[in-house]
Amino acid sequence: MNMTTKEAYLAAIAADLKVFTKHAFNTIFPDKEFLDNWHVDAIIHHLELCMKGEMPRLIINMPPRHLKSFIASVVLPAFILSRDPSAKIICISYSDDLARMLARDFRRIVESHWYQKIFTQVRILKTTENEFVTDKGGFRFATSVGGTLTGRGGDFIIVDDPIKPEDTMSERVRQTTNEWYKSTLLSRLDDKKRSVLILVMQRLHVNDLTGFVESSGGFQKLSLPAIAPRDEHIAIGTGEFHYRLAGTALHEEREGVDTLNNIRNEVGTFNFAAQYQQRPETPDGSLFKRKWFRIITKPPEININGYMIVSIDAALSTSDTADYTAISLIYSDNQQHYVLSSERGRWDYEMLREKALAYVRLYGDQVTFLVEAAGAGISLIQSLRKSGVRCFHHTPRNDKVTRAALVLPIIQSGRVHIVSRQGHNNWVEPYLNELVNFPNGRFDDQVDSLVQALRWAEPKVNSKMNVYFY
Repeated sequence: MNMTTKEAYLAAIAADLKVFTKHAFNTIFPDKEFLDNWHVDAIIHHLELCMKGEMPRLIINMPPRHLKSFIASVVLPAFILSRDPSAKIICISYSDDLARMLARDFRRIVESHWYQKIFTQVRILKTTENEFVTDKGGFRFATSVGGTLTGRGGDFIIVDDPIKPEDTMSERVRQTTNEWYKSTLLSRLDDKKRSVLILVMQRLHVNDLTGFVESSGGFQKLSLPAIAPRDEHIAIGTGEFHYRLAGTALHEEREGVDTLNNIRNEVGTFNFAAQYQQRPETPDGSLFKRKWFRIITKPPEININGYMIVSIDAALSTSDTADYTAISLIYSDNQQHYVLSSERGRWDYEMLREKALAYVRLYGDQVTFLVEAAGAGISLIQSLRKSGVRCFHHTPRNDKVTRAALVLPIIQSGRVHIVSRQGHNNWVEPYLNELVNFPNGRFDDQVDSLVQALRWAEPKVNSKMNVYFY
């Protein structure tokens, strides 16, 4: 590369966000190839309009792992400061860990030799884990949703993935996020008319932050579904458009339609519609559909590679008005889960222990107990472990709907079977009724018991699924 060409390239890095993005990518991912695509041009075009002040409110909705966080939270702040070292930028993500990770990548760019050589006007005054400050008073400050912003004001506020997918179905988390945006974040804009607010996220729920801010109006939106639902012209530059045909993948070279259909099968159509298609479905009152549960009359063949599970959702009380304690017997093997039986009652510790030991007598050391650490379950856990029985305790960390949503892809894919044997099936219909009425039914103890078992067993019988016990 001769000097003239090199100088031209350095000038292009300084002037063109797309060239800057490619060069920054090589700094952060030196062993990876930058796979260019029209959607990158679309993102950059909209962000350029934000920098020019022509689009002060922007929403970008697109599937995971398509460079949206890299471009919006890492590259854009570095490019803004290169043009205006006095710019004040606040970057927000759903967790401190994610915010710090993006901040580290940002610092790797602005502290790089090439950045410092090209942008000599950007002189570092202070740099910490969460903050980068220039000698002109500009900064990039990283925090999480709900984090402190006291005394902070921004010319640019970038909200990147404000809620994690695991919290999708938690109304409490959604409301907390939306309220924080309304009561805290909006007040941090230095100039309510000219300051720029950018929201970048995959859709998760009809009432996620995108849905919340859209209802107030004032935002432009770039929505890029994984598979195009219709023909569409998408702006990729001034007077330039990409004509996207219905049924085509967002980035064929990276995730083609066949790959996306496999992802749909793995995560379920409900999650795929939101996270990948950016069209979350409106909840219709129940989470599980009866048609998703397979009713079979022949029990599965039990083998040594499977897991015989007794999942106990323990109640806090035995009073007549308390919730039930529910016990599910489930066999999991080869990506399938079989509910062999379920029962519920208001049992004290002695009765619950006797019921648990009956399963031990029936299945011996083949059985694994999962017990919620509540009520009589606490004493049962201790007793079973002292007896040498394999027993795991469970302390829920999220609300019931959030936990249930994590196993939705398993159920929706038809891999949960209800074994209805003649003469031993009186429990089946009440069990199904509780499942399909969740979360609006009077009782949900058997739902909790099933969810507890699926979250523990699924990673053991299906390595593709991202489902965890806790």
